Amino acid sequence: MRPVLLFALTLISALGLPAQPTSLTGPVEAITFDAPTRSLRAVNGFPGAASFGPMLLDSLDVASVAPRQNYGIVFESGKCLFVSNLGSKTISTSVIAGVTAYPDGIVWSGNGSLAILYSRSASWFQTVAGFPNAPMAGALMDVSSLGGAFISVAADAAAQQIVVAVSGDKGGVYQASGGQFTLLASMAKPVSLSFSSDGQTLYALNAATAAVTAVAVGSRGLQTLALPGIANPIAIQSQTDSQNRQLLYIVGGSDRMVRILDVATQQVLMDLPLSFQPTGLDPFGSSSFVLASRSKSASPLWLFAVAPLPGAYFVPAVELRQPVHRSPAVTGRAR
Repeated sequence: MRPVLLFALTLISALGLPAQPTSLTGPVEAITFDAPTRSLRAVNGFPGAASFGPMLLDSLDVASVAPRQNYGIVFESGKCLFVSNLGSKTISTSVIAGVTAYPDGIVWSGNGSLAILYSRSASWFQTVAGFPNAPMAGALMDVSSLGGAFISVAADAAAQQIVVAVSGDKGGVYQASGGQFTLLASMAKPVSLSFSSDGQTLYALNAATAAVTAVAVGSRGLQTLALPGIANPIAIQSQTDSQNRQLLYIVGGSDRMVRILDVATQQVLMDLPLSFQPTGLDPFGSSSFVLASRSKSASPLWLFAVAPLPGAYFVPAVELRQPVHRSPAVTGRAR
């Protein structure tokens, strides 16, 4: 399918299949939690020519798969489970002890060794480290002590640093370590966080000023990256390209655009207009991000791919027959 710049197609719904033991073959962009069907499913093919595969697990409440991995975390019937071997005919599961509350969301370190469960509404986060060999939950961290509204949390690729963002009168970006919070930069409305590939720089998007603050983690030096022409920035991601340039991808919500910025030169490499309103920019495949998740059964999944050429693409919605229930196995069993 064509990039959204040339989008003039009618969405065609693909027919879903009941959840069943499925071994994935061919190119798989990623395995994702599909909220409308409450299932884990593979997105097969490449952005621009991708489709949802059959359900791997269903009847899930919350779930998230580690980036570019075949394991993740699922919540079902009050239990937090580690699931692995997704896409094979034998999916393994085990209970992760110490997780007692459902999160609003889950973010991962780039290497997939650390997951951070978080709740904006209840103002807490909790780490689960040691993937994939021995996942272990850490203590619940209360963010309300910072005195602002909990907005975002992120980890660097190597799972060595965790930062949180809170908004309000005491708004800012804080480093979380050893049960303590250290202020890195003050800002009224930080809405999105992303580390550079080497973990030495943290990028924080301040929606109040429509600008990005680059924080040198070691020296605590600050640099402002202006975003002229973007009135409603909602999300950022940092990535190194094939030319070893540190790039920043910035999504404008009501602006309906994605900007690609060369951080070193502050040159705008591309402004990509969108025909829909994006809701975020979350890591997905090896060179793709989620611009808008599926919120309804008839909605497509919108992706932003950076290679071979930057573009926005959709994965068609799925229509399902009544599924045959395939939930996670009992603790420690293989299936």
